[in-house]
Amino acid sequence: MDTICPICNGLLSLQESCPICGKAMEDHGPLTNFFGPYSPYREIDDLKMSNGFPDLVHRQCIHVGYCENCKMEHLFFIQELS
Repeated sequence: MDTICPICNGLLSLQESCPICGKAMEDHGPLTNFFGPYSPYREIDDLKMSNGFPDLVHRQCIHVGYCENCKMEHLFFIQELS
């Protein structure tokens, strides 16, 4: 079954609060984009098989959120849509 990330595909925007201070997080994109210079061009499911998270099984897209106030990054697991 094919699924898509609603955030990566522009259907929704990341609406998460910082777990430390409660301010709105900035979306810095999917975690898979940070795996190397060619990772944005690789198959998403291939990257999910080697990232150490169960996101492929649960059909989730992991996004990196950044808090400008705390200067911290947090991972958010976004449920993909079929």
